[in-house]
Amino acid sequence: MKLFIAAGGTGGHVFPGISIADRFTAISSDNEVVFIGTRTGLEARAVPQAGYRLLYVDARQFSGRNIAYKLVTVANLVKGIHTCLRHIKREEPQAILGMGGFASVPMVIAGFIHGTHIFLHEQNVQPGLANRILAKYAKTIFISFEDTRHYLAGSRVMLTGNPIRNSVKKRNGQPNDDRFGIFVFGGSRGARSINQSVVDMLNYLDDYRDKVVIFHQTGTEDYEGVKDIYERSKVKHEVFAFTDNMAYYYNNSHVVISRAGASTIFELAYFKRPAILIPYPFSAGQHQWKNALQVERAGGGYIIENSEASGERLFYVIKRLIDEPELLKKMGENIGRLYIDDAEGLIIKGIKDGIS
Repeated sequence: MKLFIAAGGTGGHVFPGISIADRFTAISSDNEVVFIGTRTGLEARAVPQAGYRLLYVDARQFSGRNIAYKLVTVANLVKGIHTCLRHIKREEPQAILGMGGFASVPMVIAGFIHGTHIFLHEQNVQPGLANRILAKYAKTIFISFEDTRHYLAGSRVMLTGNPIRNSVKKRNGQPNDDRFGIFVFGGSRGARSINQSVVDMLNYLDDYRDKVVIFHQTGTEDYEGVKDIYERSKVKHEVFAFTDNMAYYYNNSHVVISRAGASTIFELAYFKRPAILIPYPFSAGQHQWKNALQVERAGGGYIIENSEASGERLFYVIKRLIDEPELLKKMGENIGRLYIDDAEGLIIKGIKDGIS
């Protein structure tokens, strides 16, 4: 069976797609996955590195621009649909899985025109514009959060959870209790507001300096400045611009300070790590805020608005979690309930059932 996976733009779309591809091709040597994406998104690097073919399509974001931009985008969309129809006719996939985002739009529309089975996956609580537009073409929409059903009334949905990277699925039990581990990251490129708040928090750790260790992924731009501040402090730390070993830091942390992308939420749930979530304030439709609310309502974390993030605010949350280990344990159990095991397998089963 040949499966097209249309995924592009950000890791939140691309990495779950790769996880599904890995499982699908492992099931049978007769299974094949071909990715559809752009030359400029993360997929241009990540997909070939993962060992899959990537067919290109011209696509770009539609919303948030002026009329002239949108007119050009529509013209590119028409061109992209024709390109995707050629890909479909040449490759003859049995099904197309759209992972959301603008890169999936022309392929899904082309698949519908051609009569190929269409499936979608939505990572966030609130579906993005692409999946809202494409929902009417899909046989099934696989959702990560139960509450997503409310946004997709009239569509056939299936709760599967969100696939997370195989490189991250390496649990080693509970962290060492010699020090309270705090893992900080704002995404692969970092987040300046989070970096600033955390380094400001160092000023409040007087009575806790010997009790904590901070693992801080800063992103490239802030790395040198943040590193200098830590080196002048007396707090035990590891500071790095980027890491490929997220599992190590999840395993060695008691709490995580991060944004609230869907992939991050499900990684936290997999490791049962309580979180202090600072949603990205400019995420489309405030979808990170809605993701974070799922964690807070489950009792697995705290939300701090980006504009209200400060060293003092972070310190008092951290202090409470250090002083109340039973609360920390309970929060870990609570966030863990959001994780759905074997999302990849559930999605693949849903696709096979949908085309049989």
